[in-house]
Amino acid sequence: MKIAVPVKMKSENPAVAPLFGKAKWFAFIENEKIEIVPNACSGGKAVIDWLYSQNITTLFIQEMGQTPYDKIKEYGSIEVYHTGFERMLLLDSLSVFKKGGLMKLDDDNMKTVIEHHQKRHPAH
Repeated sequence: MKIAVPVKMKSENPAVAPLFGKAKWFAFIENEKIEIVPNACSGGKAVIDWLYSQNITTLFIQEMGQTPYDKIKEYGSIEVYHTGFERMLLLDSLSVFKKGGLMKLDDDNMKTVIEHHQKRHPAH
């Protein structure tokens, strides 16, 4: 399993970034090793293509629009989990995930995430 998490900064335990496609950094987690890398793309759909090329199998998000979610469904190999809408640190999100506490997103519950995103960012 290789996990990707959009994060706000390059630090030891950054906060999960609220805006997926505009996150400046991503944490890649594999075999308990965390690497913070710069976001190589601009915009959600391009970020999904990049994450897929990095063999990401699991993605944590706070917010995401419909277009990147549709791209995830096209690939069909990336599972998406919601960290909630409140501030959460990277290590906390990993701990909650390991305990089964993050909600896995599907078409039904993703609607709530997309609606929240559209209310906060109507231009996206």
